Amino acid sequence: MREPKHNPVAGTGKEPERGFVLAFTILLILGVTAISVGTMFNGKMDRQSAFNYKHRLQTFAASDGLMTLLAQEMINGNGDKYIDATRFGTITGKMWTGLPGISVDLVKNALISSPASAKTITSNYLGSLLPDFDYGIKWSGWLIPPLSGNYTFYTRSDDGSEFDLSTDASPANLKGPLCFIPTWVYAWPSSGSGVSKQVPLIGGNRYYFEYYHKQGGGVGLGQMGWDGPDYFGERPITGRYLSQYSSEPTWAGKVTVGSIQVRYQVLGAGQDSYRLYTEAVDTRKGALSDTTFRTPLVQSISMRGTPIAPPKKLWLRVIHYDYRANGSNPEFARPVALGVYKNMVTTKLTTFTNTDAAFFGRATISKPTRNKITPNRNCGLNMWFADWVPVLNQFSYAGGTGDCLSTVFNAVGDGWRNTKYKDSLDFNLDVTQGANTYVYSRMGNYDTGDPVTSWRGDPSEYFPLDKYAVDPAWTSTSHNYGFCTELHTTFQYQSGLKFEFTGDDDVWVYVNDSLTIDLGGVHAATSSFLNLDDMKTLKYGTTYNFDMFQCERQPVNSSSRIVTNIKMALPKGNPVAGWKRDYGNVD
Repeated sequence: MREPKHNPVAGTGKEPERGFVLAFTILLILGVTAISVGTMFNGKMDRQSAFNYKHRLQTFAASDGLMTLLAQEMINGNGDKYIDATRFGTITGKMWTGLPGISVDLVKNALISSPASAKTITSNYLGSLLPDFDYGIKWSGWLIPPLSGNYTFYTRSDDGSEFDLSTDASPANLKGPLCFIPTWVYAWPSSGSGVSKQVPLIGGNRYYFEYYHKQGGGVGLGQMGWDGPDYFGERPITGRYLSQYSSEPTWAGKVTVGSIQVRYQVLGAGQDSYRLYTEAVDTRKGALSDTTFRTPLVQSISMRGTPIAPPKKLWLRVIHYDYRANGSNPEFARPVALGVYKNMVTTKLTTFTNTDAAFFGRATISKPTRNKITPNRNCGLNMWFADWVPVLNQFSYAGGTGDCLSTVFNAVGDGWRNTKYKDSLDFNLDVTQGANTYVYSRMGNYDTGDPVTSWRGDPSEYFPLDKYAVDPAWTSTSHNYGFCTELHTTFQYQSGLKFEFTGDDDVWVYVNDSLTIDLGGVHAATSSFLNLDDMKTLKYGTTYNFDMFQCERQPVNSSSRIVTNIKMALPKGNPVAGWKRDYGNVD
């Protein structure tokens, strides 16, 4: 009898065994394939890693090698010839005028609603000090820290301001305001919202920033400062650490090592001190990838040896001229129009004298001369900073439109007589204003209007002659008005020097015999900020004259505040070279 056939589905015949073998074979093939693909992938990744590591080492070796050669040049005393003549970067800003209010949100709204109405402005430091009101500015660009470490940022402004910093070079990684001022803070703050938390930054890397400033009424001020490692600090941040966004930083030169381009820059960081930058860039195009390898390095070199702490106080010599403002001197008693009046003096100092030069440690000193091209009421200006001589008793004085052509008043009797006092001003070290920065302040309560509180802790106004005599013209004020002050010194130019003045009345500052601050006229307290990096004719390491002239001609207030790091007078240690290499941006 014939046996029934087995059902391959329900039975136990050989067909399932063949199916299992087939399935197992397929899985085995897939497994082998996966292993092979994985092995190939891992091999490629290993080759990629080796490729990256190799070229990273090459860029580092190129950058570090050039850094070593530059450092040796500094030690050999050849540093000055490498100083970058185009050493200071600039940033651009967008400015909207006719924009009342104090909130930075008004600037952000204008950026969205009316971008075309903004004009482009530039600055070689982070911020501005403008004689205007009802405007808003957005500054943006790259910030390039000099060394790796923690940084603290400070903003001061009149009125609102806000500072944002990205975690890298991209605007997409802004993290919100690091510090801000909602209304106004004129002095650099030491705490509060105007001071940021510490931010870790890598030396030589680029960080995108945005700084908003909204000006309502008052002083058009908005500036950023910072502190960093190794006692580094600036108020405000200077252009040597700034770059325009979407443009490569300015480099003094470049060399090629094999196929690797190495760019370098040497900046003056103080007297006999330098900051060196190198950046190696190696672009490799091949089968594995198209990769750019970039290695920026930073090094600080000082020929000072062990730093010695700067003195807490400096005394700078001055001469005061006390005029008899009793009605006999038309320019120190007669009512005049209020407000800043420019072009009263010539733009160059051309009158020099040996008289009193030795008192200031100079061979000669210079005096301002009346600008005869611009008609003004101050026809006796050439005698403001000069010893009185009797022949000038009958000096003729002219009215507002002519150039001393028609006599409308005579300085009768001894109207131009003055008494000369040799004195000094005390400048106090104030690191809240920046490294090695000194402050002379006699502002009293002028800005606050409060009879008790004072401006930055100084209750007195600027009356240096009260200790000598009482001016007979205004005895009821108990102050001696009607005087002029002159200050003469020299300084060695280096990058990052600043001079800031706030006060009244006439103020003129000359650097290298050129007019740099022009605040003539009888006016309320007015500010001017001088960044010496603006003066492109100054050469690093060269000594120049610095001359300042101020007059107080009318009551009822007198103020003078100077913030500067120009006169450093820092003692040196033993002249041993020292340096610090920053490798914080290699990994």
